[in-house]
Formats: sequence, structure tokens, C-alpha cells
Amino acid sequence: MNYKGKPCEIVGEKEVFGQRIAWIRLIDDNSFLEVPYEDLEKSQSKYSLAYLRFIAIAAKIKDEVAKKNLLAPYESSLIPLPHQILVLEKVMQSQQNRFLLADEVGMGKTIETGLILKELKLRGEIKRTLVIVPKSSMMQWQSELKDHFNEVFHLYDSEMITSMTRTFSNINADEEFNFWTQHNQIIVSTDALKPLEKRQGWSQDRVDEYNKYRMTAVLDADFDMVIIDEAHKMGGATSTVSRYILAQELCNTVPNVLLLTATPHRGKEDHFRRILQLLDPDAFAGEGLPNIEELEPYVIRTEKRFAVDYEGKKLFTERHTHRLDVFLDINKHQKQMALYEAVTDYVRKGFNTAKQTKNNATGLIMILFQRLVSSSTAAILSAMKGRLERLRLGEENHLEDYSNEIDNRVDDYGEEVDFEDIYQYDPRGFEDEEALLTALIEQAENCMRTENDAKADALHHKLLELQGELNDHNLKVLVFTEFRTTQKMLCDFLRKKGYKVAFIHGGQDIDERKRALLQFKNESQILIGTDAAGESLNMQFCNIVVNYDLPWNPMMIEQRIGRVDRIGQKKKVQAYNMLTNNSVDLRVYEVIEEKLNNIIEQLGIDKTSDVLDSALDLKKVNKLYLQSLLNPERFDFASDQWLNEIKGKLKEYKSTEGVLPQVDATEINYKKAAEIKHSPLPYWLEALIEQYTITQNGSVIKNYAGYSEVHLQNKTKKISFDAEVSLDNPGVEHISLQHDWIRKILNGIGEFDQKNGIPVITSENGEETPGYWSLWQIRAKNNFENKTQYQGFFIADNGKQYIAYANDIWNRLIAGTTNFTLIETQTDQNISEIEKTLNDSLFIVFQNLEVEILNNMASKKENRINSYKFQKSRINKIGIENIRHSKLTKLEKEHEAWMKEFKMENKVIPGIKQLLTIRING
Repeated sequence: MNYKGKPCEIVGEKEVFGQRIAWIRLIDDNSFLEVPYEDLEKSQSKYSLAYLRFIAIAAKIKDEVAKKNLLAPYESSLIPLPHQILVLEKVMQSQQNRFLLADEVGMGKTIETGLILKELKLRGEIKRTLVIVPKSSMMQWQSELKDHFNEVFHLYDSEMITSMTRTFSNINADEEFNFWTQHNQIIVSTDALKPLEKRQGWSQDRVDEYNKYRMTAVLDADFDMVIIDEAHKMGGATSTVSRYILAQELCNTVPNVLLLTATPHRGKEDHFRRILQLLDPDAFAGEGLPNIEELEPYVIRTEKRFAVDYEGKKLFTERHTHRLDVFLDINKHQKQMALYEAVTDYVRKGFNTAKQTKNNATGLIMILFQRLVSSSTAAILSAMKGRLERLRLGEENHLEDYSNEIDNRVDDYGEEVDFEDIYQYDPRGFEDEEALLTALIEQAENCMRTENDAKADALHHKLLELQGELNDHNLKVLVFTEFRTTQKMLCDFLRKKGYKVAFIHGGQDIDERKRALLQFKNESQILIGTDAAGESLNMQFCNIVVNYDLPWNPMMIEQRIGRVDRIGQKKKVQAYNMLTNNSVDLRVYEVIEEKLNNIIEQLGIDKTSDVLDSALDLKKVNKLYLQSLLNPERFDFASDQWLNEIKGKLKEYKSTEGVLPQVDATEINYKKAAEIKHSPLPYWLEALIEQYTITQNGSVIKNYAGYSEVHLQNKTKKISFDAEVSLDNPGVEHISLQHDWIRKILNGIGEFDQKNGIPVITSENGEETPGYWSLWQIRAKNNFENKTQYQGFFIADNGKQYIAYANDIWNRLIAGTTNFTLIETQTDQNISEIEKTLNDSLFIVFQNLEVEILNNMASKKENRINSYKFQKSRINKIGIENIRHSKLTKLEKEHEAWMKEFKMENKVIPGIKQLLTIRING
């Protein structure tokens, strides 16, 4: 039946004052209506082979979905790898969704998180999610969750929160607004959220208001899940650090918690325990390192050496790092050498002046200028012109003024520098900085006019050498620089040499970066990237990385190389670190890159990026650079002292390396991932859309680009069932199980109406067995569980059932390989007798489903009670009394209501629906 053109089912009917009334359920949205019976329209018979195929495919898809233990892998735009599927299984099989995901760097923890998030959403267990990440990763997280899982997250940065705070605090309303409840899925940076204890110039009332609209409001926003990236940074030096207090209160408030870090222990037992207490304060309340048995219910870690692809082959290739020396020749580069020495002398004087006047801002600018002159003449010239202009205008001169030059990474330059602890052997400062800058600018301009840039020439020669060695003139090379002026210089230089060049920097939004990445992948030979390209984009199609200039933070080099040394890389990664023969950078490089690597190799440690993150103190690394710059005579002593300290830390790291439970290689089943990779679901979805479109008098045309154009009801839409095709072709929709169109089509499948007659088909060769084929939906459900199965049956004219033949017909209808012809629609008086014959078979299917539900109910009750106890113990630890009280009250009410409902509403109710019946003539 239809109501106003929409398919519906009659649930019941009655007569009131002579008027016939019907209760109906609309198939589209599952809503119930009470309507006059006369308004119902009889479904018209529109039987065609396309319609029969459409129903058969729809039922097969729904049956496949009903059977799946995990749906998220089929709902993502990528095919999860074996170890990622294992992580999802472990989390879903657990009684609590509170885990530390500690896979090694580059193993795809973001993808694992997306899978868990998607699975919990598909099961209806979560709705509101808060993701806390470093500021630099916000756009990457937003992009990956949208691209791979079609999950839309809203970014809440400091500026937005401040703006919304002003707006909401000025609203005069009877009930206070909480802007954290305006979106269900939010990504926020750690710094934007952490509470303040005090701030210079602020009253306590202002500090309290600041915290109220951040931490307090977030705790009161009823999130179902919190995800914390780089969770080791939340541990803090003590339990009183503001970011740890934030994490602690949040994790006590929210039932589902995922912490992500490749380096959770960092060789520090107390720090590690604090991180673990975010998951379960009681389980990790002791001291010292927990044992493996304690950690296993909460920690999942997979090592790179166990990671395999869909065929069981190792995922990660070898990586080789090379030093690429650039020798400045006195005959060719005399002016560049003189400029470097002159700027270095200027930096020393500036640093001395900054220390004498206690002006840290100038000291940081001097550090920046030293790095700029090591990068390129163009970069230091641009910065010196900017400083001279500000000095002449009498403006404040802060590091932030150069944020556009250094790609908005000013925080990397000075937050870990202790100026008071740096000793200079030459205490001279500025006498006339303006005059000195004017002369340096003239010197730099003259240098640029008359000499080729030595590093740029060396890069060009290296590119030619690599193209020749690998016999590939279209070789892809990723070049990193810290500075945008150097980036622009290199782009111009290499284009003049005939290369196709793309570029990425922090001033671009995520879409611009993606377009540049696509240009690099499909057209350009070279991508010049600032460190913005090292934060958010994966480039496994390239395996050559050149670090044109070297950041002072060694982890940044790891992050850069990590853009290509990732899952999916098919070739050996080759990284080249360019280094000019100047005294400042060369000395430090030899210590940090070469001597440190020797120590790591001697200790037998191969997890370089994990180790660096655990052992390196950036403050002391920066001090080494400054020692090399300001007091080179003491550098050897300082570097040896530093190396001895690092060696001790690395030995401690080595001793605690085995503290984490490791995923065993035998647990990783590549065949499960292969099943998803080769799943027929995308093909069935494509066939479903094709047959549905035909039944609606539309058409589907597939083009060479891999996507289809659907013409339906005077509208055209571009669609693809392959996520990569959709990503590569803007405007093409990716069609998956959860796409609104698919859900609407599948939900719109109504019950077969015998009053419209039964379609009769015949085989062209006459070899089919005569009889009736039918397709049924059998359901068993109560208020807590819902099990459904779709089953085909065949009853021959001799009265016998043939299950195998029924499935064969179903499969042939789906595949379109039948030789059937639709000849007529007939009314068959025997159909009711056939249904009686099927009754026992349908009942057996229901009984099997009922047993499954009853078994699940017992464990569901046990899990619920355990969850209630766990949540209660956590909420009792919330430090803010009014929030603790309201959360406990709410928990008690919800638990009582659930237990009462469980007791009353657990009886299993059967349901059957006939989807299709066909008469087959032999």
C-alpha cells in the first residue's frame, strides 16, 4: 500500500462512527500515522526484471550488513590494514571503551581512532565526541575524519572560543547557554582548552570566567567520548599541571576514552602512571611500572616489524639518511661566505644586547636570523629589511612579526631557551643597529645580484644526479625548508631550470594544500614544502626527501621524512640533509645527527622517532646551537656532556622498552583485511543503484574516469563507489552503506503484496525447475536486541523444498546472469498453501535468532552492571562538587530505569515480511 505516494504497511484498523481508520507505518522513516483508510492507495504492479533484481540485491545487502560483527571497515573510504582491524576488534570485544592506543609512529593511529568512532556511532553507543589535539594537527584530524569516515567535526580554536565566550556571557537569558553543546562533534586544541591558575594583569574573577567557558563548560556538555592525541603531553611534570587536571576531569566525566601516543612511558614511571590513571584511577593507583597483565586490558601497541599488508607482506621498507655537504668555494661564493660571517657577528652582538637589556624578544629574533642566514640569502635579506623598517618607525619588534616568514611556527623558536644560562666569550653589543642593518642589507643585495646561491646550485646538481642514477626524469622529490622566502626563491630557481614545481606552506588552507599535493602527484616533479607540509599530508608516492635547511628540533626532521616513510610506501626512502660548511650548524649536526645515531645503534635501538621524542630535551638542544654560535671554544665540552646525559636516558629507555604489552604477530590476520578489500558490497551497491534507476525510468552512464553519471527525475548526479575516485574528482559523491540515498532506498523496501499478482518468469532454455521462489525477512527483537536474517526459499511443484536451488536463483538474480524472461503477472490461488508449507522453515530461522538474543542478553546485563560500577567510581573522583553530584544523580536514574526496563521488556518478539515471490516456469 501507499500513502500520498509513499510505501507503507497497515499495522491495524478500526471503524469509528461508520468511518474506517487505519494505523500505518511509513517505510521511509519508520514513522506511524493514523489515517482514513480511503486515503490509502493500492500499490501498482510494476514488475520487471530490473525490479526483481533490485529487490534481490537490496535483500542481499541488508542480509550482509545484519551478519557483520564490524561495520566501520566497510563504511570508511579506505581499506583498513590487518593490524588496524585487530585494534578495532580488541576495543569492540572489551567490556569498557577506555584504551591507550600506543602503536609505533606511522602505523595509522588516526585511522584506528576513526574506525572505533565510526563503529560506536553505527551501534548507537555514542553521539557526542570531543577530540583534543595539538593546534598544528587540528585541520589534519578534521580532514581525515571527513575524507575517510564521512564524519564532520567542527574546529574550536582559541579565537573562536574567546569570541563565543564574549557572545554567550552577554546573553541575558533565563537559562545559561553552553556553546559546547551546539555541535555534537568537536575538535579543539589542547592549549585552547586547558585551564588557567593565574595570568598577569588578570583578576581572579576574570580567570574564573575564562575557565568557566572552557573546562567547566566542557565537563558539563555531556560528551559520550573524548579522544586525546599526543596523550603523553598531557601527563605533565606533576599531577597539578593544568593540562593534566583538564585531562583527568574530562576522563572521569566521559564514559568512552581513547588516548593516543607512540611514547607513553618515556622512561618515566610516575609520568606513565598518570597517563594510565586517566583510563582507570583505581587500577593504576600504585607506584612503579605496572606489569604486562595489568596493562593488557587497557593498552594496545603494534610494532612496525609486525605490520603486514592484505597479502601478509611486510608494510615498511628501509630508510637511508645521507649527509649532503655543500662546500662554499672561496672563488665562487666569496660574498656568500662574507655575508654569513657578517650576519653571524650581527647576531652575536644582538644576542649580547638582548641579554644585557633582558629583552628576550630581541634574543629570539637573533636566533631566527641565524637560522635564516643558514637557509638562504633571500630569506635573511627579507627579514633584515623588515627589522630595519620597524626600527625606523619606532615600532615594537617581536618574534610574532616574522610569523609569516617562518610559517606560523614562532613557538618552536624560543619557548625552550634559557637566555640567562648562555655564556658568551665576546660580550660586545650593538652600537648603531640601524647602520649595521643598512650595510648588511646592501651586502646581501649585492651578493644576490652577483653570485649563484651555492645551496640552490647543489640541490640542482643533486636532482640531476638522482634522475640519472634512477633513470627517471620525472622523479618525485620532496624538498623541505623552514622559510617561505627560501621556498619562493627555490620555486623560481627550479622553474627556470625547467622543473615543474608545486609548493605548500602554512598560509594555505587544507583544500589548497590538497590541490598542491594532487598537482605534485600528477604533474610536478618537485614539491617545495615548509613544515606545514610535514604536519598534515601523506606522500607515499614519493620516496626522496631533501632537507634544504635543518630545524633545530631533530623531531621535525623525523616528521618531515615521515610524510613519505609511511604505510603504503613501496620503495626505499632516501633522505638527504643539506649542510653548508659553516661552523655553527655543522658542529651541532655532527653531534645530534651523527654521534647521537651512533649511540642509538650501539644500544640496538631502531625506533628513532620514538626515542627522540622520549629522550630529547629541546631546551638543551637549543642551548647546544647557541653554544656553537656564542662560545664555540666551549662547544666540545658542552656537547660531550650532553651526549653522556642522553646516553643515560637512552639506557633507561631501553630498560623500559618492554613495559608495554605488544600485539603478537600471530594475532594479526591479514585474511580479514583481504575479505574487506575484496568485499562484494561496493559492487552490490553499484548494481542496486543501477537497477533502482532503471525502475524509476532513469539511466546510469559510467565514464572512463571511473565514476557514473546518474540521470533521474530531470536531475544529474556524479557518483562513485570507490573512495579514491571520489577524492580524485571533486564533485563526485562517494556512495557507501551509510549514504543518505542508499539508506532511503533500502528503508523503502516494502512488503510483497499478493493482490498485485505474482510475476511469472521462464528460462530461455527451459532447464529451470518449475515452482515458486520467495524472499523473506525474518526478525527477532526486544527492546535491547534486534536480529534479522534474509532467506530465500524454493518450493517445487512436487511440494519439495530446495534450499541450495533457492540460493542459486538469488545469486543469479543479483549477478544478472539469469536467462530469465518475464512473461506475465498472474493471480495464483495456491500461494496461501505454499506459505503454510514455509511456516515451519521460517519458524526455525526465528528460533535460531531468538537463541542468539537470549545469549547476548545475559552478557549485556553483566556488562551494564560492570559499566555502572566503573562510571560511578570515576565520577566520584570529579573535583568539582556540583558537577560530581549532578553526574551521580543522572547515572543512578539512568541505571535504575535501564534495570527496570530490562526486567520488563526482554521477551523476544518474532516478525516476518515477505519481500518477493516469483513463479518460475520450467
